[in-house]
Amino acid sequence: MESLGIDSKNPDGKSKSVALETAKLLLNTINHIFIGFVFIYTTWICWKNGFEKVFTWHVFLCVFGFHVLMAESILLFYSGNSWSQVLRQPQRRTAHWMLQVIGSVCIIVGIALEFYWRDINNKPHIHENHSILGLVALILLIVSMSNGLGSLYAVELRKRVKPIYLKFGHNFIGFACFVIGMASLILGYDKRIFKENSTTEMVTVLRVFTILVIFLSVLGALKTIVTQIKAIMRQ
Repeated sequence: MESLGIDSKNPDGKSKSVALETAKLLLNTINHIFIGFVFIYTTWICWKNGFEKVFTWHVFLCVFGFHVLMAESILLFYSGNSWSQVLRQPQRRTAHWMLQVIGSVCIIVGIALEFYWRDINNKPHIHENHSILGLVALILLIVSMSNGLGSLYAVELRKRVKPIYLKFGHNFIGFACFVIGMASLILGYDKRIFKENSTTEMVTVLRVFTILVIFLSVLGALKTIVTQIKAIMRQ
């Protein structure tokens, strides 16, 4: 059991390690159930509302971008994430980059459609907490994308900026973007599209599941951020 760092003469250590990995896989499976449920149910609501409507696409693209693609891009590096365990580190970075790009495009287009919809209907922009958080998340998303390029080529840029700073900046900004974007989705469940096409109880379920997805998705990212902060403080 050398590769796992476990002494074969210490069965208690082995049992604890197995129990921890089992708990990680269980929580990760539950998290994916929450992610899938919210996306599938939201897609059904969008279908009931009509995909010929511009606002419907705003809801669908933002939920798909944040709740599915961004969450998966974060979970990809989590040791308990079953589907990414078969990938080597370079493959994980590539998959992370692809999920982030596709998710970012969905979110940017979704928010742009919201601005367009408000313009053609003479509605005010950025006038409530949902839209304010959405705008903040959009700004952080753009910054994270720019910073992500620096993090991707951190080794090449080490002569100018230490890789740890680039990677920490990307992780922290990406973490903040995800949490704020998901918070915006939670507030968005108060919108008429949900009230008219769902029940109060189901909207509550969407809120609870989304909160749980935030918590379960950022555990690994938080651990990485704390580790990077400690490494920076030691320099």
